[in-house]
Amino acid sequence: MPTAIFRAISFLSVALLLLPVSGLNHEGTALLAWLSSFNSSLSSALFSSWDPTHSNPCRWAFVSCSSSGLVSEICIRSISLHTTFPSQIISFRSLANLVLYDTNITGEIPRMIANLTSLLTLDLRFNALSGKIPPGMGNLSSLRSLYLSSNLLKGPIPREICNCSELRVLELVDNQLTGTIPAEIGRLSSLEIFRAGGNSGISGEIPPSISNCKGLVLLGLADTAVSGRIPSGIGELRNLRTLSIYTSNLSGSIPPEIANCSAMEYLFLYENQLSQGIPSELGLLKNLKVILLWKNRFTGDVPESIGNCTGLTVMDLSLNYLTGEVPASFAKLMSLEVFLLSYNNISGRIPGFVGNLSRLSQLELDNNRFSGELPTGIGQLKELTQFFAWQNQLHGNVPSELGGCGKLESLDLSYNFLTGFLPVSLFRIESLTELMLISNGFFGDLPPDIGNCTKLVRLRLGFNRFSGRMPAEIGHLRNLSFLELSENMISGEIPSELGNCTRLEMIDLHENRIQGTIPSSLEHLRQLNVIDLSRNRIAGPVS
Repeated sequence: MPTAIFRAISFLSVALLLLPVSGLNHEGTALLAWLSSFNSSLSSALFSSWDPTHSNPCRWAFVSCSSSGLVSEICIRSISLHTTFPSQIISFRSLANLVLYDTNITGEIPRMIANLTSLLTLDLRFNALSGKIPPGMGNLSSLRSLYLSSNLLKGPIPREICNCSELRVLELVDNQLTGTIPAEIGRLSSLEIFRAGGNSGISGEIPPSISNCKGLVLLGLADTAVSGRIPSGIGELRNLRTLSIYTSNLSGSIPPEIANCSAMEYLFLYENQLSQGIPSELGLLKNLKVILLWKNRFTGDVPESIGNCTGLTVMDLSLNYLTGEVPASFAKLMSLEVFLLSYNNISGRIPGFVGNLSRLSQLELDNNRFSGELPTGIGQLKELTQFFAWQNQLHGNVPSELGGCGKLESLDLSYNFLTGFLPVSLFRIESLTELMLISNGFFGDLPPDIGNCTKLVRLRLGFNRFSGRMPAEIGHLRNLSFLELSENMISGEIPSELGNCTRLEMIDLHENRIQGTIPSSLEHLRQLNVIDLSRNRIAGPVS
């Protein structure tokens, strides 16, 4: 044990024995009694300023006092105390702020916490507190902020908390709470933040009385079992910026009254059972930045009006039953960075204006019914890292302009009707990690330029009509783990350079016109789990 820590602990131990004759007031004595319960010598050393020879604790670390010399604040953050809630401080009548954030305290919150009637802030986040939230907290009439997130608390949200009429922040995230949200929450007219997500046992409907919380800025009930409809009274919350109720059991439609939430910036309603059409009223939310509605049961067309939300940066409408075409009004979404429409029934062409959305980094249009050719304008997207359009009805060539997407990492155009030669420009994108073109009508030789894509991890070109030899430059792809060129017309021998791709786990070359022998260099592929060379013209021994 370091000498300094040993001296600090020894000093505190001796000091505690001298308490009866010291001049320390009752608040200091109570804090030292709590300190003696710490089970960590390292954390105790951080409290060496807690000196029993002082008359009060006002000069101690983590402690502040009022002008009258009484403790008004205890603030300890990210220090592992290995102890319980400081029940010794229950008599601190002037304590306004108690912050024990990420301090590894355990046990229950004592019922007598109701005596701390001067509390304005109680922050007990990121601990291991268990038991129920004491109903007596409802007596804390001055309380403005209550943070109990990331503990092991169980039982219902006590309705008595709704007596704390000054409460502005109520955070109960990531506990083991059960039951319904108390209807009395409507009494909290000053409430700005209510978060109770991450409690899978919280169920029932969102109480309509929530509409009385006119100052609400954030409503978070994600990863709960809340069900039923979003109350139409949500439109009363004119200050609401974030509505976050995802991975829950909401049903019915999004109420059109949501249009009145004019401050809305973040709408997170994904992974629910919401149905009917996406309301056109969303287009009135001019401050909207992120809209996540994926994995619901929405039907009908994508509303043209959403194009009015020109501040949108992220829009994910995937995994629904949407139909129609991409609205022409989306050409106005110049701030859009992420646009995801996968797994719907969207039809028509991929609109050419997509190439003008210069901030796009993710474009996922797979598993729809898009037809026509790939717009050449996509090549103008200099920030694009991911482009998925697989499982559609696209035809024509891959435009050479696509090589202009210099940051592209993942490209998947599989299961379409694309044809022609692969443009050499495609293999000048050095950032490519995944190139997936399975089951199209591509033909011609694989260009040696493929060796430029040294970051490739997955290369899948199977079920096409590629011919010619496998280029020796494929041996430059040292990061390659998955190589599939099956059911093409590739001829010649397997290049010995393939043995340089030492991270390969799977090689699938079946049903081609490959001949010769298996190169001995493949012995270096220690991570290889699967190799399929069947239906070729390969001869010689397999070692």
